[in-house]
Amino acid sequence: MGLANLAVKVVDMDAACSYYERAGAEVRDRMRWNGGERADIYMGPLTITLMTRALYEDRIDLPDEAFLHPALFTDDLDAELAGHDVVWGPEVVEGPFGRRRVAFVNAPGAIRLEFMEQLAPVGSPERTGADRS
Repeated sequence: MGLANLAVKVVDMDAACSYYERAGAEVRDRMRWNGGERADIYMGPLTITLMTRALYEDRIDLPDEAFLHPALFTDDLDAELAGHDVVWGPEVVEGPFGRRRVAFVNAPGAIRLEFMEQLAPVGSPERTGADRS
Protein backbone atom coordinates (compact mmCIF):
# COMPACT_ATOMS: atom_id res chain seq x y z
CA MET A 1 0.00 0.00 0.00
CA GLY A 2 1.29 3.46 -0.86
CA LEU A 3 0.08 7.04 -0.68
CA ALA A 4 -1.25 8.44 -3.96
CA ASN A 5 -2.42 11.87 -2.79
CA LEU A 6 -4.22 13.91 -0.16
CA ALA A 7 -7.61 15.24 -1.22
CA VAL A 8 -8.81 18.69 -0.20
CA LYS A 9 -12.15 20.31 -0.99
CA VAL A 10 -12.01 24.01 -1.96
CA VAL A 11 -14.64 26.53 -3.00
CA ASP A 12 -12.45 28.75 -5.19
CA MET A 13 -10.22 26.65 -7.43
CA ASP A 14 -8.53 29.70 -8.98
CA ALA A 15 -7.53 31.07 -5.58
CA ALA A 16 -6.39 27.66 -4.32
CA CYS A 17 -4.24 26.98 -7.40
CA SER A 18 -2.72 30.45 -7.19
CA TYR A 19 -1.90 29.93 -3.52
CA TYR A 20 -0.01 26.70 -4.21
CA GLU A 21 1.79 28.16 -7.23
CA ARG A 22 3.03 31.05 -5.05
CA ALA A 23 4.25 28.43 -2.58
CA GLY A 24 6.38 26.87 -5.35
CA ALA A 25 4.10 23.97 -6.30
CA GLU A 26 3.30 22.84 -9.83
CA VAL A 27 -0.39 22.71 -10.77
CA ARG A 28 -1.30 20.00 -13.30
CA ASP A 29 -4.33 18.33 -14.80
CA ARG A 30 -6.85 21.02 -13.91
CA MET A 31 -10.18 20.00 -15.40
CA ARG A 32 -13.95 19.59 -15.03
CA TRP A 33 -14.51 16.19 -13.44
CA ASN A 34 -17.52 14.36 -12.00
CA GLY A 35 -19.74 17.38 -11.47
CA GLY A 36 -17.00 19.65 -10.19
CA GLU A 37 -13.45 20.71 -10.88
CA ARG A 38 -10.16 19.06 -9.90
CA ALA A 39 -6.47 19.88 -10.06
CA ASP A 40 -3.32 18.08 -8.93
CA ILE A 41 -0.79 20.05 -6.90
CA TYR A 42 2.78 18.69 -6.91
CA MET A 43 4.91 19.77 -3.96
CA GLY A 44 8.08 17.68 -4.05
CA PRO A 45 7.11 14.12 -3.06
CA LEU A 46 3.58 15.17 -2.01
CA THR A 47 0.58 15.36 -4.31
CA ILE A 48 -2.53 17.22 -3.17
CA THR A 49 -5.66 16.79 -5.25
CA LEU A 50 -7.91 19.82 -5.00
CA MET A 51 -11.56 19.34 -5.84
CA THR A 52 -14.67 21.45 -5.65
CA ARG A 53 -16.88 18.38 -5.23
CA ALA A 54 -16.04 15.02 -3.66
CA LEU A 55 -17.28 11.84 -5.35
CA TYR A 56 -19.11 10.87 -2.16
CA GLU A 57 -20.56 14.30 -1.44
CA ASP A 58 -24.16 13.13 -1.91
CA ARG A 59 -23.70 10.57 0.88
CA ILE A 60 -21.90 12.65 3.53
CA ASP A 61 -22.53 16.14 4.80
CA LEU A 62 -19.30 18.01 4.02
CA PRO A 63 -18.26 21.58 4.75
CA ASP A 64 -17.55 23.87 1.80
CA GLU A 65 -13.80 23.52 2.41
CA ALA A 66 -12.11 20.65 4.21
CA PHE A 67 -9.45 17.97 4.22
CA LEU A 68 -11.28 15.02 2.67
CA HIS A 69 -9.11 11.92 2.62
CA PRO A 70 -5.75 10.31 1.92
CA ALA A 71 -5.84 8.16 -1.22
CA LEU A 72 -4.01 4.85 -0.90
CA PHE A 73 -3.02 2.38 -3.61
CA THR A 74 -3.84 -1.29 -3.06
CA ASP A 75 -3.40 -4.40 -5.18
CA ASP A 76 -6.64 -5.97 -3.88
CA LEU A 77 -9.45 -3.48 -3.32
CA ASP A 78 -12.00 -6.08 -2.27
CA ALA A 79 -9.71 -7.48 0.44
CA GLU A 80 -8.90 -3.94 1.64
CA LEU A 81 -12.59 -3.12 2.08
CA ALA A 82 -13.32 -6.13 4.30
CA GLY A 83 -14.47 -4.97 7.73
CA HIS A 84 -14.78 -1.30 6.77
CA ASP A 85 -17.85 0.94 6.63
CA VAL A 86 -17.93 1.70 2.88
CA VAL A 87 -19.23 5.18 2.08
CA TRP A 88 -18.98 5.08 -1.72
CA GLY A 89 -17.94 2.50 -4.30
CA PRO A 90 -16.33 0.43 -5.44
CA GLU A 91 -16.64 2.17 -8.78
CA VAL A 92 -14.37 2.63 -11.79
CA VAL A 93 -13.24 6.21 -12.45
CA GLU A 94 -11.09 7.72 -15.20
CA GLY A 95 -9.06 10.87 -15.47
CA PRO A 96 -5.54 12.14 -16.05
CA PHE A 97 -4.41 9.36 -13.67
CA GLY A 98 -5.64 6.57 -15.97
CA ARG A 99 -8.42 4.20 -14.95
CA ARG A 100 -8.88 3.13 -11.33
CA ARG A 101 -11.32 1.15 -9.25
CA VAL A 102 -11.91 3.14 -6.06
CA ALA A 103 -13.88 3.04 -2.82
CA PHE A 104 -14.12 5.30 0.22
CA VAL A 105 -14.49 4.14 3.81
CA ASN A 106 -15.12 6.02 7.04
CA ALA A 107 -12.05 6.50 9.23
CA PRO A 108 -11.41 8.04 12.66
CA GLY A 109 -11.13 11.82 12.81
CA ALA A 110 -14.24 12.44 10.70
CA ILE A 111 -12.35 11.65 7.47
CA ARG A 112 -12.46 8.92 4.89
CA LEU A 113 -9.77 6.72 3.38
CA GLU A 114 -9.78 6.14 -0.36
CA PHE A 115 -8.51 2.77 -1.48
CA MET A 116 -7.75 2.37 -5.17
CA GLU A 117 -6.58 -0.26 -7.62
CA GLN A 118 -4.86 1.02 -10.75
CA LEU A 119 -6.60 -0.74 -13.66
CA ALA A 120 -4.92 1.07 -16.56
CA PRO A 121 -2.26 3.77 -16.64
CA VAL A 122 -2.53 7.00 -18.59
CA GLY A 123 -2.58 6.38 -22.35
CA SER A 124 -2.85 2.58 -22.15
CA PRO A 125 -4.99 0.68 -24.67
CA GLU A 126 -7.22 -0.50 -21.80
CA ARG A 127 -8.01 3.13 -20.91
CA THR A 128 -8.40 4.56 -24.39
CA GLY A 129 -10.34 1.64 -25.84
CA ALA A 130 -7.78 1.34 -28.64
CA ASP A 131 -7.50 -1.94 -30.52
CA ARG A 132 -4.95 -4.19 -28.78
CA SER A 133 -4.48 -6.70 -31.60
